[in-house]
This record gives sequence, structure tokens and C-alpha cells, in this order.
Amino acid sequence: MSDSEMLPDNYPTFLSDLKLRIRSAQVHAALSVNRELVLLYWQIG
Repeated sequence: MSDSEMLPDNYPTFLSDLKLRIRSAQVHAALSVNRELVLLYWQIG
């Protein structure tokens, strides 16, 4: 029995959704960090 026969039918959709959620969280984190750095630099002058 091959690995592909053991996976559920919706596995490609699940994997694609998971990748999108991870990428979205990464972008959100990067934007938050950038915002905080801009505020810090603004306060420093």
C-alpha cells in the first residue's frame, strides 16, 4: 500500500489551507513587527 492510498481524499485541500493559514500568520507577524519598529523610531526621533 503506497502513502497516497493512506491519505484522506481531502488531504490536498487541507494541506493547501494549512499553508495559506501559516503564510497569513507570517505576514501578520511581520506587519506587527514593522509597525512597532516604526513607532520606536518615531519616538527616538
